Amino acid sequence: MATRPTEGELPIGGAGLGVEEYLEFLRKEYLADFIRRGGASVKLAVVGNDQVAERFHTGLAAAARAEGYLFAAVDAASVRVHLVDQMLFAVARQVDWQALATSAVRAAYDAAAFPVPDAELVPGAPGQPAPGPGGLTIATVAASYDVNPRELYRSVRRQLEQALLGGAGLVHEFRLAMLRLCQAELGAGDVDMAERDAVLGWLQGERVPLAALRSALIYGRIGRHNARSLVVSLARWLPTVGVAGLVIGLDLARLAVGRRPPVQEREGVYYSKAAVLDAYEVVRQIIDATDHLSSVLMAVVVPPELVTDEVRGLPAYSALQLRVADEVRDRRRTNPYAALVRLDVRLEAIR
Repeated sequence: MATRPTEGELPIGGAGLGVEEYLEFLRKEYLADFIRRGGASVKLAVVGNDQVAERFHTGLAAAARAEGYLFAAVDAASVRVHLVDQMLFAVARQVDWQALATSAVRAAYDAAAFPVPDAELVPGAPGQPAPGPGGLTIATVAASYDVNPRELYRSVRRQLEQALLGGAGLVHEFRLAMLRLCQAELGAGDVDMAERDAVLGWLQGERVPLAALRSALIYGRIGRHNARSLVVSLARWLPTVGVAGLVIGLDLARLAVGRRPPVQEREGVYYSKAAVLDAYEVVRQIIDATDHLSSVLMAVVVPPELVTDEVRGLPAYSALQLRVADEVRDRRRTNPYAALVRLDVRLEAIR
């Protein structure tokens, strides 16, 4: 474990934390408890260098997956994080939507009293599970139970509609999108693969013609006006389909780059000062929305210079800085519950 800075080595915040001990703290106090119970939190981690950042991202992803969370990494170097809809699309591209729809469909079969085991059923073999494609289709399950497919479909669809269309905290567009993905898994013919792909493309920010979404009753694109509500809906829906929640690892190191390199050396996204402030505004809005969020942990990684730089750092946007400013503390001890923590950071790294 790296040697901790002593009191006075850091301008604010007292002593720093080691990456591994802070990750263990997040796992125990947040992932295993607070977030799993429906809480939401945004943490800012100031990292000493790129190697520390890599250790933190890798460890956070491992801890989140081990605790049963969906983990999504968002890097400002490749995603335009000053636009909240682009952040949503980056998260959506890392979601296994089919797996989530499959879990929802299994729950609907269970609620309709026709449970489907994890191993998929073979038509004509009642109660005998076996591997193979199409195990969740109405035809397969109806044949395995020797029931009328139409009656089974009515029962399962009713359960899906009650779970999704009546789901608390889910915006209307998200409910419709998830219902269509689930219906596609049933294979009853009312949602074909083209419509399913259109819904997936809509969620992931692809330029899907709106005409292709009309059958799904979706009439508008995802933009800055509704992206945050869709993130809220995704996080609220995950625990209902067997996922503990959503963990987002957001890396803002690219915001510290004030001058673009020569054209031949450029790679990814670069930010003007106005775009940097917009990125801080996105984080600020998410912090302010934590009372409405559920089952979400966002860990924002920033380099030390963004803590003190008055041009591109947090001091340039006081609305966010005040929300993560150091609270009353014992300067001889670290407070891991604080909104902003320092991981393996020494004073010389931020001068």
